[in-house]
Amino acid sequence: MAALKITNFLGIAPKIASELLPDTAAQIAKNIKLYSGDLIPYPQPVVAGDTGQSGTVKTLYGLRNPSTGAVEWLSWLTDVNIAIATSNEDSNQRFYYTGDGVPKVSDYTLATNGAAPYPVGYYNLGLPVPTGKPTTTTTAFTTKDSTSFARDASGIATLVTSTPHGLRTGSIVTVSGFTSVAGTYNQPGGTTITVTINNHGLPSGATVTLDFTSGTAVDGTFTISNVTTNTFDVTASAAATTSGSVNLDIRSFNVTNIEISVVNSTTFTYSSPGFQIATTANTQGKIDLGGFNQVRTYAYSWYTPWEEESIASDPSDELLLKEGQVVTVSNLPSTKPTGNNFVRGIRLYRTVPSSSGTRYFRLNTLWFPLALTRVQRTSNVSRVTTEFPHNFSIDDRFKISGCGVASFDITGGIVTDVIDNYTFEYAQVAGNEPSTAVVVGTLFYDVSQTPGTSTAQYWGDSGNYDFTDDFNVTSLLDVLESDEYEAPPENLKGLVAMQNNILAGFVANEIYFSEPNLPHAWPRPYKITIEHDVVGLAPIGGSLLVLTESFPYIIQGSDPAAAFSTQRIDLQYPCLNIKSIVTLSGGVVWSTHDGLAYYSPFAGAQLVTKFNYNNDTWTTDLDPTTIVGTFYSDMYFASHSTGAFTFERDEKLGGLFVTLGETDLLENLLLENGNGLSLETSGLFLLEDTIAESLVGFSSTWYDALNNKLYYTSKFAINAGTIYQWDDLSQAPLSMQWKSKTFKTKDMINLGAGRVIADYLPVASTVLDTNWENVSTNWEATSGTYGITDQVIFKLYVNKELIFTKPLSNSNTFRMPSGYRSDTFEFEVEGNIRIREVHMAETPIGLKEA
Repeated sequence: MAALKITNFLGIAPKIASELLPDTAAQIAKNIKLYSGDLIPYPQPVVAGDTGQSGTVKTLYGLRNPSTGAVEWLSWLTDVNIAIATSNEDSNQRFYYTGDGVPKVSDYTLATNGAAPYPVGYYNLGLPVPTGKPTTTTTAFTTKDSTSFARDASGIATLVTSTPHGLRTGSIVTVSGFTSVAGTYNQPGGTTITVTINNHGLPSGATVTLDFTSGTAVDGTFTISNVTTNTFDVTASAAATTSGSVNLDIRSFNVTNIEISVVNSTTFTYSSPGFQIATTANTQGKIDLGGFNQVRTYAYSWYTPWEEESIASDPSDELLLKEGQVVTVSNLPSTKPTGNNFVRGIRLYRTVPSSSGTRYFRLNTLWFPLALTRVQRTSNVSRVTTEFPHNFSIDDRFKISGCGVASFDITGGIVTDVIDNYTFEYAQVAGNEPSTAVVVGTLFYDVSQTPGTSTAQYWGDSGNYDFTDDFNVTSLLDVLESDEYEAPPENLKGLVAMQNNILAGFVANEIYFSEPNLPHAWPRPYKITIEHDVVGLAPIGGSLLVLTESFPYIIQGSDPAAAFSTQRIDLQYPCLNIKSIVTLSGGVVWSTHDGLAYYSPFAGAQLVTKFNYNNDTWTTDLDPTTIVGTFYSDMYFASHSTGAFTFERDEKLGGLFVTLGETDLLENLLLENGNGLSLETSGLFLLEDTIAESLVGFSSTWYDALNNKLYYTSKFAINAGTIYQWDDLSQAPLSMQWKSKTFKTKDMINLGAGRVIADYLPVASTVLDTNWENVSTNWEATSGTYGITDQVIFKLYVNKELIFTKPLSNSNTFRMPSGYRSDTFEFEVEGNIRIREVHMAETPIGLKEA
């Protein structure tokens, strides 16, 4: 006795003839989850928000409100690619994107500053090149005279100058002019010589060199003893009676090209091996800059609070000067460059020669004066809020003026606490300020080498944007590295983030790369050119998959400066739509001519839908150039011009393919069956797919990895701006549809009994005896009352024609038509509850054998 029992349901495979399909595969599988082997309907989509757009949304993205965690929706009417390549530690949620004009960068604050649709604010990605160049004025160094000298026991000399020396710790100087200190001596017949030099400053035991200029004493180096303020004794090599003039040799204080340490404006120290001597008045010494004349130039770059730096300006005209000369640098910009950028200051550089060549070293970062939006004081602590990021660290120094309340103005202010990027505090004794906050004023930054000293420079104060370079060259540590930090091409597309925080994008057949961790910097030498025009990019396994109009390519490497390697994959799987590219199951899936192509570093490239589709069936069922794909629940979830589908890879089965959309309406099925029942008379009601507009196709998606939720916008204009959540299990189910393969039996038979096991809910009904062969009444004339919402519709096809439709509300046996014989059968189930098994046989007894 022939019987069928169908469990472990599969999806569709249009490539295979319906009679050759596996027994549990389908001709139609719509709105169904197949992960368990049962038929489980997807829940109805539920409205989750609104983009505020009036047109079809092509790109959807979510940012989280830092305070509430709620999602704020970004949306575009164009195909936009978004990449993340910076830290979210400060909750800025900075993101970079292409596809909306020139490449751009924004963050939560900028993007949501106003009314939807978002993003509202952004900056162009990349910085402009400075158009001006600095000018310079040199202040000549004037030779300084000494007023006193000294040397301690460790050989450190101290010089005091008659006027401020203008030197810095680390300056290289030449000390000259010191010769000798004159005195007299007396040797009264023995070997003891007494030397008289007023206030000589020498300690007992000092070793000195004496030059006897008259008398018969012999010159030499002696150790002194019997020291008084004005005299000391030395021992001669032989007894004699003589006297005369003597000079104490102090030429050891003369040095060439020595590095000094500044004590104060008129005092400095340096290394000078020799005898110890206390501070002694002396005006012989001459102090001049040491070293050789060097060529020097200056340049500046634009700089942002996001630590982005531009290519440097043209250098200033060459100077020929010694290290230590003071240079005034002028013609520096006083405002940000034109255009939509985040520049708020400059970095100033000067050349420093070395044995390995001349390079630019940074003098300082010069922030433009900053407007204040709020100043308020509590318990002698003033809190300042600025218009743009203040860029302060604790102990930085500043000046505030123009507050309108004198007690808020301050010179030499010191930052005591940084609250956030826009707010800092400083200590100040309360004055007669008002109780409400002051919202005017300007902040100036101290850009001197030693903030807080008398040489403080408040850049931009009183309109002065000149910079005084009196910096110690040994304090210059940071080299200019932005010589090739170009902005990305204005027509860059397909932005993605690779390993090491490298951004990549393309123009035609050229792929561009940013510097690692520097999304704004796109050196042109990093560009790679391939044979075919690029359609899209996908990072995978530490590499970059390049999908083109022809062959795929793999680019490998961790740093573009070290050169990437490029390899063509010799399988011609062109990418037909950048929106179809999805990272899935350890690889990348994209739409191509014959189905969905797949690449992974381990499996290579292949057609992952080859079990389900070939070229004929693929292009018949859909237009692959219109596929928009996304990742959800380890499946490829896609929409296209005429519908939607899910595809789940399965190594054993090849893949589970399910379409999404409207199913047939029950009333049409009843009328087609000719059983004389209508929806009203049968009491059968199914939820019509009034929400199917949102299900049939989407135009954009965003997967919330934090909460495992998928959101999308409809491709239909009637609700284009509405955001839906997919697969919310709290929602009512959709109506699903599954049609079996074509079963061919060995003999001509009549399938007369059926049973559909499903999760029916208990409802009030007139239950019929399941063994209808024992029912004495006319079984065909007996009707029952069924559940209103949770139902199953069963259909039987014989010889490819629908001959029977039956609404079901329980798992009992039901009778099917008699009076025919055939060897070709198909069945279909439609409903909104979980279906576990379908049994068919010639008789109810035969069902037990199924």
